[in-house]
Amino acid sequence: MAKKKSEKSIADRILELNAFLHTSKTAEEIKAEIKDSTGHNIKLDDLRVNLLYLLRREKIKRKKDGKIYKYSI
Repeated sequence: MAKKKSEKSIADRILELNAFLHTSKTAEEIKAEIKDSTGHNIKLDDLRVNLLYLLRREKIKRKKDGKIYKYSI
């Protein structure tokens, strides 16, 4: 039987950007950084759901800047 390689979740990929998230970033900036650093293209809707998941588990913080949310650790 072939072994399945366990793939990292989107939330894990976001948390790997520790150094990047020390300053506030928008979801679009986080998406671009994940694509640049790991090569994974994640849908923006999927990314936002995972950002909300991390926010509710108090792994990241969020501030509203006008109409845009910015996320940080």
